[in-house]
Amino acid sequence: MIIPDYNDERLLFGMLIKSANKLQVIGDRLFEEITMKQWFVLAMLEVFREEDPTLNELATMVGSSHQNVKQLVLKLQEKGYVDFYEDPKDKRKRRIKATGKWKEVEVKYTEKEETHMKAIFQGVDPRALNDAVQVMLQITKNLEEMKSDE
Repeated sequence: MIIPDYNDERLLFGMLIKSANKLQVIGDRLFEEITMKQWFVLAMLEVFREEDPTLNELATMVGSSHQNVKQLVLKLQEKGYVDFYEDPKDKRKRRIKATGKWKEVEVKYTEKEETHMKAIFQGVDPRALNDAVQVMLQITKNLEEMKSDE
């Protein structure tokens, strides 16, 4: 691979975009029933332990627009992986909940996901991985600040 003579920030920026594209392509081959983006939305639903999220809350967690996440969730609903329900405390809110069908898929692919993750991170030193996580946390924080400046 020929690496252009750019500074580290530009190289990392380009590599993140390229890696994201490759992760999606490879991830789309991982599951028969759902796409990688749909998988990510379902995985993010699990972050909400105490109360199922609204569409806006889920979009924030996914890091995508309300409209993009809505389209993904509607497709997941058509496939039977999520349901909407009225918030019992606030009738104006609709919450999203994963169904038993998603739990079945999750169990079905547990081993395949583990193999997939090990392959992605093969040869990566745990300290380097921790450093990378810290860099991504800072980049995420910076992006959130840039978003709020709009």
